[in-house]
Amino acid sequence: MSEKKVYVFASRWGDGGFSYWKHCLNNKVVFINNECDSETDFPKIARGVKKGDIIALRDGETMYAVGIANNDAVVKNVLTGKPLFTNKEELIQYGIDSDVDAVYITVYEWYKCTDQDKSVFNLSGLRDRIYLSLNGKYNSTREKIIEIYSREKLEQKMDENELMQSVENLLKSNHNLVLTGAPGTGKTHLAKQIAATMIFGEDISLEDINNDESKKEKFDYQCKFVQFHPSYDYTDFVEGIRPVTKEDNNSGFERKDGVFKEFCKRAIYININYHRLVVDKLKEFCEFLLNETQSKTIEIENVRGIKGAPAPIKTVIYNKESETVKVLVNTESGSNGISPTTLHQIAEWYKLYITQFLELDEKQQNMKTFDNILGITYGGNHTYIYGFIKLFHDKYKDHLEIPSYYHINKNNDTPFIFIIDEINRGDFNKIFGELFYAIDPGYRGEKGKADTQYQNLVKYDDIFINGFYIPENVYIIGTMNDIDRSVESMDFAIRRRFAWQEIAPKDTAAAILKTVKIQKAELILEKFNELIASPECLGKMYQLGASYFLKLNNYIDDDKVNDTESINEAYKKLWNNHLHGLIYEYVRGKKSGDVIYKQIHDKYLELTGVNPIAPDQEKQQEQEY
Repeated sequence: MSEKKVYVFASRWGDGGFSYWKHCLNNKVVFINNECDSETDFPKIARGVKKGDIIALRDGETMYAVGIANNDAVVKNVLTGKPLFTNKEELIQYGIDSDVDAVYITVYEWYKCTDQDKSVFNLSGLRDRIYLSLNGKYNSTREKIIEIYSREKLEQKMDENELMQSVENLLKSNHNLVLTGAPGTGKTHLAKQIAATMIFGEDISLEDINNDESKKEKFDYQCKFVQFHPSYDYTDFVEGIRPVTKEDNNSGFERKDGVFKEFCKRAIYININYHRLVVDKLKEFCEFLLNETQSKTIEIENVRGIKGAPAPIKTVIYNKESETVKVLVNTESGSNGISPTTLHQIAEWYKLYITQFLELDEKQQNMKTFDNILGITYGGNHTYIYGFIKLFHDKYKDHLEIPSYYHINKNNDTPFIFIIDEINRGDFNKIFGELFYAIDPGYRGEKGKADTQYQNLVKYDDIFINGFYIPENVYIIGTMNDIDRSVESMDFAIRRRFAWQEIAPKDTAAAILKTVKIQKAELILEKFNELIASPECLGKMYQLGASYFLKLNNYIDDDKVNDTESINEAYKKLWNNHLHGLIYEYVRGKKSGDVIYKQIHDKYLELTGVNPIAPDQEKQQEQEY
């Protein structure tokens, strides 16, 4: 830590204007004038800031925040947009000219000082911005900044973010990604966290999502999680024939979408659940109109275009089997109306009507804009389509409130992430079938259409009537453990269609063990893995992920975390209940398995100071070898 460089930036531009410390916090930036004065050369010092250096922000004698530099220092005009400034009015209040350059550094993450933190800083005489050298005049200030930096684990958070950003970029570039590595390294959690970042477009924790009902609804809609296993097959994943009970209570069979095909429809429709709700209400509406027109001698419902004459509904022809409706109306020129149209098509029109047409100013709501938004060219009949949709909306709008996460996805750019845990445990060829071709990033979208095994049973109003394809906005993340024996079943053709990213134990240890109750657990794990990864032991793929050591929390009470006896007992139980069996499986069948086992056991004893194996277990161990 002594080698870390520490810089303190003030938040005023010369002697004029107001402090801009809030701007620095909100935009995660620090900056100073690039022009030096006669007494100091602070701009030169600031230009020496490198990514990873420690940054502190103050105003006068108050320290507001500590952070970590997210980039090497950059020089540019102050009026070039965020993170600096976007308009001259902002500059004026801070006493900054618009034609000057600033040295600026973005900050990965600010730790905002508490009142208690602020009280321990003595910034008297700390003029302007300055580099705090080791053992210099302001060494106590430097040490306090470093203490906060270490306590809040700012460097660790930045490293975690860079790993996640790297993996996210890899996924976006390739559409298909497998996270591989030792067991317990948090690959599944990382996959979900990447999905969350892509879905919300910002850093957001899974905990924050679970605590917010609307966010959780959005996440669950755009991210699907499945786990492969040996009995998982094509009918679970793509489509299959399933038993159903028909309206007459007789049993039968129907083609049903599998979980992945259903998910791909979501990515196209954006909201298949809402779409289904609209279709269900349309069915109800058609039944209502059918009953009214059959049971009454007078027409009670009218459809009309915008500013058009009322046109009483005369006849409704509703085909439940094909889910189509035909509507005839009385007009001055005789019967006219809507030709047979699927309820799914009307549902698509309705969604455009409520999300785009009704959002227009009333003066803009005319038949021309209606046609353009819905994409229809029905000549005079378009007025009856408008009237039918408006009539439906007036009757059911209270039942069709738009979900907060719903929007029309014309550009197919809303990300949908499909996570496959333990991807190597299933028979990939059996599960994907003909989609083996379609998952290739080069064949995403309609150009990669493939007929499924039950294509002849797909209904004509299904979006995949002409073949199934994987939308371009669907991303697949798989996870797998390197040492699983089933890894060998992943042939080269499968591997070629995925990008691969190894997640090593050291990449995620700090994040996983941040809640572990026992101090030095992370260090012990690191040293333990160094032995396991060595060539004379097992090798790096057999290292332990930090999740194993997080189990220490199961064996120690909060009030005993500093009690040596309780800590020793926790380490003993960790070995006996979790690590012993795992290590045994690792070495079983190896030529010198007993030697390797003893080597690992002795290292654990050396690091933890306990002998975790009970005598009866040791005797059993010797017999097994």
